[in-house]
Amino acid sequence: WYQRRVRVSSGINAEYGGTSVLSTLVPLLAPPGVLLDVSEDEQEQVLCVFINIAAGEMSRDLLMERDDLLQSLLNFLCHTNSQLQIAATTCITQLAKHDDRSEVRQAKLRRMGHFKQLEVLLSARPEVSDRAKIALQYF
Repeated sequence: WYQRRVRVSSGINAEYGGTSVLSTLVPLLAPPGVLLDVSEDEQEQVLCVFINIAAGEMSRDLLMERDDLLQSLLNFLCHTNSQLQIAATTCITQLAKHDDRSEVRQAKLRRMGHFKQLEVLLSARPEVSDRAKIALQYF
């Protein structure tokens, strides 16, 4: 598991304002200066929140509806900061986990390029490549 995780409820869904939570957090993942100036440490913490949200089966589908979030995860896989790469990889692992709808989620992640970028990470630093190997096992 990701060592710097923040514990939050993984049961966020639209009924309980999940979409407004996502609408608040996703912009914090934009590159610096695009929308807000958010530090890499702060972005890592936001990714930790998404890791926890993605741990809930119903919440995974809610996250998968947000192409902007998925694109941000892809961007972080290409980032130079290994902690952001690890956090993004861990979130993708949670999203790709096997359940009744995992094939649909995995197919979308493949189409968007996440699988291919995870393969690239196999040649990264050991702490990053180890996470990429774990994530790829779900595809």
